[in-house]
Amino acid sequence: MAAFLARFTCALAVFRSLSTTQMKSKPSFNIKRFRDLLDCKLVGKGEIDYKKVTTSTMDDADTLIKKNCPSGSLVIAEEQTKGRGRNDRPWFSSSHDNLYFSVILRPKSIEEVVGINFAAPLAVAMSAERIGVADVQVKWPNDVWVGSRKLAGILLNTIATGCTSSEGMGLGVNLGIGINVNQEMTDVKGIESNIATSLIQENGGNLIEKEALLADICSSLEKLISLDRKELMKIYGEYDMLVGKQITVMPNKREDKSTYYNAKAIGFSPEGYLIIQRGSEKKTLSAEEVSIRPDKSK
Repeated sequence: MAAFLARFTCALAVFRSLSTTQMKSKPSFNIKRFRDLLDCKLVGKGEIDYKKVTTSTMDDADTLIKKNCPSGSLVIAEEQTKGRGRNDRPWFSSSHDNLYFSVILRPKSIEEVVGINFAAPLAVAMSAERIGVADVQVKWPNDVWVGSRKLAGILLNTIATGCTSSEGMGLGVNLGIGINVNQEMTDVKGIESNIATSLIQENGGNLIEKEALLADICSSLEKLISLDRKELMKIYGEYDMLVGKQITVMPNKREDKSTYYNAKAIGFSPEGYLIIQRGSEKKTLSAEEVSIRPDKSK
């Protein structure tokens, strides 16, 4: 753990100076600037597909995976017209304000896929901390929160390519990440200000340089996925907001409150599932939604 954190120490001051500058405009993402800042051997070193506007970076990444693009490739967009979260819920994707991207990885085992799923929200959370955001937590399966408000959402899809190589096992991982960066979420129509936040709201109003932020996230992600599971889960536990808490489980659609039930989150399985206890019964959740606020009607 100490050795892992030490890898970031010398870059901390540099990253803060790069990412909290008092910029007066919101320029387009600069690929050259990002490449200059990137300190990785894999993540971000493949193809970079940059788009001013797209439906969803995940749609574009799916296409690249099927074309056998190299592991570590990125799709980056300034704006998404059909950005999506879990269960195909729309993800607000305004122009130039925030960071919308997909990372393409080609894992060598299912074990690596599980590790990627835990590493991704950690990478975002740790980068947010390094620019001075406090109380950053991860919410299983892969959201990032600041206090009681959501900062970022992550989706992981896998695609069977049927092509095995030294790079992977014939499986492509499409890691879609949306981060509220320079958008004041209090101004967004249709989003309640008490459930969403952004980096600019949490770091004193300084605009974030998105190139520096993405470079740091890529570096964090690369280091985290290289860890063994025990070390990775130890770090995850330090940011986790569920284990030991009473939660509400929503087995079906969020709108179907008749299926809600309360339980206690008690840990994670080797497969990446959330283990809960409901009375005397223990069970694992693979895809159900959970809320940290127990349903008092139950």
